[in-house]
Amino acid sequence: MQPRVLTFGEALVNFVPANRGPLADQETFHLGVAGAELNTAIGLARLDIPAAFAGAVGEDALGDKVIKTLRREAVAVDWLERTPLAPTPLFIKERAGLPLKTYVYYYREASPMARGHWRADALAEAVAAHRFDWVHTTGITWAVGEKSAQTARGVLRDAQNGGIPCSFDINVRLKMRPVEQWREIVVEVMAGVQWLFFGDEEARLLFAEDEPSKLERLLREQGFRGQGVVVKYGERGAQASVSGAIASVPAHPAPVTDTVGAGDGFNAGWIAGVLRGYDLTECLRLGALIGAYAVTVPGDFDGYPTWDRAARDMSGESDRAR
Repeated sequence: MQPRVLTFGEALVNFVPANRGPLADQETFHLGVAGAELNTAIGLARLDIPAAFAGAVGEDALGDKVIKTLRREAVAVDWLERTPLAPTPLFIKERAGLPLKTYVYYYREASPMARGHWRADALAEAVAAHRFDWVHTTGITWAVGEKSAQTARGVLRDAQNGGIPCSFDINVRLKMRPVEQWREIVVEVMAGVQWLFFGDEEARLLFAEDEPSKLERLLREQGFRGQGVVVKYGERGAQASVSGAIASVPAHPAPVTDTVGAGDGFNAGWIAGVLRGYDLTECLRLGALIGAYAVTVPGDFDGYPTWDRAARDMSGESDRAR
């Protein structure tokens, strides 16, 4: 099955404690994999949208875990490179505090992406050969390191030159870069992408504006030439602006266990909706649905539904319990 969507970025292994409370008191952990773009690829594959993930991991046991997981999720790994020169990165979650919050501790400074060991030569050939119908990434790939950013720029440039639609989620991580540099990443990238995704807090942080039509107008004044802007408001739903026309959906009610991965799941649902020919509101509905499923479990993508389940929810069939 030929991949239709390419996502690229940094893959990590995560350790999720079995219990709530301070990290120092934990003894049992679940070993999983994560990464914003990896999460989106898995979300797409579960929605029956063929997906591929590209990036670089180490030639180590954690790299084996990443590849094994992606293959199990039916995500193509043909363009996921391996190197003995740097270890696969990881992060550890902590669920603690009042109110209960998820804290994340990253160990990625020595990763293949951070050290510039991601070459993407084969990926560039695949993009040039139009192997993909869509390309998605996030600002994290730019923030990991300058060599990673250079490679990412090349992938987006090749996709743009080939007429492949691209979407970009800034995905701000203030532990990695200061606010000013995240704003610079958006301004640099937006001229070559069709869709921009923001969380509402990110939009306010970077551009002091989270109302989609106003944000879209501001970004177009700075060089954005794509189709539109999507803003995710978490429990308040999501909105999109296309040339100032607004579409809006409420959030799906869901018991919240862990919000990490919800935005990546939303992106997967939204992209899947576009590729299925949905109108803007239905794309937002599908995105909000996948995001709602994500928050019900501790893992990043563990809660993402299959297409069969999501389709029943979208049609209202799941409301009929008997």
